[in-house]
Amino acid sequence: MAQHLYDINLERTLLSSLIFEPSLINEYYHRLNRVSLFFHESHQIIFQTLLKFHNESIPIEEGMINTHLKKAGYTFENELVTILTSTPSASIEPYIDELSELADKRHLISLINAFNRDLHDESMQSAALLSNTIDRLESFRQTHRIELFETSDITSIEAEEADFICKSWLPFPKKTVSLISAPGGSGKSWMVLQLMMRYLIETPSSKAFAWLSEDPTGLTAHRAEKIATSIMSQSLNVFKGRLSISNSPTLQVLIEQGRGVEVNAFFGDFKKNLSPYDLIILDPLIAFFGADENNNAHARKFMQLFTEWAAKENKTIIFIHHSTKNTTQARGASAFTDAVRLVYEVSLITDKKGEVDETRNHMRKLSLTKDNYGAAKLLGGKSVSRQIFPETKIDSQSFMKDF
Repeated sequence: MAQHLYDINLERTLLSSLIFEPSLINEYYHRLNRVSLFFHESHQIIFQTLLKFHNESIPIEEGMINTHLKKAGYTFENELVTILTSTPSASIEPYIDELSELADKRHLISLINAFNRDLHDESMQSAALLSNTIDRLESFRQTHRIELFETSDITSIEAEEADFICKSWLPFPKKTVSLISAPGGSGKSWMVLQLMMRYLIETPSSKAFAWLSEDPTGLTAHRAEKIATSIMSQSLNVFKGRLSISNSPTLQVLIEQGRGVEVNAFFGDFKKNLSPYDLIILDPLIAFFGADENNNAHARKFMQLFTEWAAKENKTIIFIHHSTKNTTQARGASAFTDAVRLVYEVSLITDKKGEVDETRNHMRKLSLTKDNYGAAKLLGGKSVSRQIFPETKIDSQSFMKDF
C-alpha cells in the first residue's frame, strides 16, 4: 500500500504516549476505541493489548505487555522496544486526527477496490452490485461518523462553581451574557458606569467597555466623574486606560435577508475590537440587533452569537434592554431573556402605599427576575436597593434632567 496512506512514526509516537501516560486512554477513549487507526499489524495488536489492560484495570507497563504478547504467540519484542524508545507526546490529539484521516482513506480505497471487483464480475447482476455498494457505504457511514460536537465524560471534568463580578454590590456571572431591563429615565446608564468602576477596583488588571449609544460621551464623562467622587470617593483618573466608552453608530449584528437573517460580515472585527475588554456593556440591545425584535428565531440566533463569544473568550457581557411600556419587563421576543443566565429589572423605590419615595430618589430597586447561577445568595434575596445617583437633592434632581 502506498506510503502516504500510513505513517509508522506517528503510530509509534501515539503508542509510546499511551504506554507512558495511560490516563490518555481514558481521556480520549471515544476516539481511540478503533483498531483500524493503526496500519501495521504489530501496532494493531499492541494497541489491542493496551485497550484490554485499560478495560481490565491491568497496569500498563513494558513487562506486562511483553508477557501478554508472548503468551498470545506474538514476537513483537523488537517493535515494542522501538515504540518505547520513541519520544512520547503530551498532546496526542493531532496524532489521532492524522491517523484517523489516513485510516479513513485506507477504508475508502478498500471500498473502491471491492466495487471494482464486483464491477468486473460478469456473473454479478447490476441490482446486486448496487446493493453491495450501498451496504458497504452504509457500513462505512455507521463506523466513521463525523464529529459534529464534543462529548466529555462528566467524571473527567474538573468541577467548578459559577463565578461572579461585583459580588458584594450587584453580582453578574462571568463568561456569559446577562441583561438589565429598565424603562427610559430609570438611571441605567448611571448604574452601569458605577458597576464598571466597582469591577475595575476589585480586579485591577481588568478592562471594561460600555457602548452607550444613546448618550453623548461628554455627558457620560460628567456622570462618571460625579459617581467616582460623590459615591465612590475615588478620582476618575484611577480608571485611566481601563475604562472606555463609545457612542459611535452601532453595528447591527444581524441583517435581514428575505425571510431570514444573516450575521453581519463585520461581526468578527467587532469582536476583535473589543478583545482587550473583560467586561462589555452594550446599550441598548435593540441598537445592535438589526432584525425583527419580536421574532424568537432571530432573537435566539443573535443571543447565541454573544453567549458563544462570552464562553470562548471569557467575557462578561451585559445588555441593556428597554422594558415594555409602563412595566420593568423586557420587551420584544422572549428568546432575549430565555438565552441569558441573569436578568435584573430596574424600578423606582416606593413606600408602603406603593407611591414613589421621593426621599430615596437617588436609589433604585433592582429585582432578580432570572437567576440561573445563584446570584440571589450573594445579594441575600431576590431584590435589593442600590444608590445610583449622588445623594444630595440638588444633584439628583438636576441629574434626572439628563435622561
